[in-house]
Amino acid sequence: MEAKFELGEIKTLREQIAAGIRASIIDGRFQPGEKLTEEEIAHQLRVSRTPVREAFFQLVSEGFVDVEPRRGVVVRDISLRDAEETYELKGVLEALAARLAVEHCSSDLIRTLEGINDVLYREVEEQTLSAKEIIDINNNFHLTITEACNNKKLIQQIVALRRQTLRYNYVFLSTVSRLRQSAEEHQAIITALAHRNADEVERLLKLHNDAALDTLRSLMLKKNL
Repeated sequence: MEAKFELGEIKTLREQIAAGIRASIIDGRFQPGEKLTEEEIAHQLRVSRTPVREAFFQLVSEGFVDVEPRRGVVVRDISLRDAEETYELKGVLEALAARLAVEHCSSDLIRTLEGINDVLYREVEEQTLSAKEIIDINNNFHLTITEACNNKKLIQQIVALRRQTLRYNYVFLSTVSRLRQSAEEHQAIITALAHRNADEVERLLKLHNDAALDTLRSLMLKKNL
């Protein structure tokens, strides 16, 4: 059987395997409810079962897989309840991080954010990028703001939550209407950051997150997810 992912350049073998499985879950190569076995993945990657088992433990803690009686490790289902809980928490933490980022905002940060958002604006007109590319660009925009908050523990929590929401991004972010709305909301956030208006930045980040959740909720209900 052909491997569904490849190992990347990450520090430990466990982390490499976990990252590969995680990426395959996020982009749908591993489907919700699909069973994953140590033997098969170890064979595909030509590694022992021990780092695969360790990678499974890591992914359980991150919320990407579950261990079920008599089935073993399976890809966690996506659900509206899970999406709502994850987005609600992410929205609060990202809004806080954005508020803190105002204190460290620089002209370089603003230029970087504008450059990232310009790519999304162009995609609205040209529609040449893959869903994965769009999602990666959007994720880069938000993590750039988050990293500017200069709070390592907060950054770690947001990175973990954003990893989980990437699965849901595939449901809605590649639609042109949501992409246009997202780019416009990003621009408002950039403007508030440039003006060093912490209250407005925090408010806009929360509204942006809520708008994404509203769109996701509507699409998931239509698809009976």
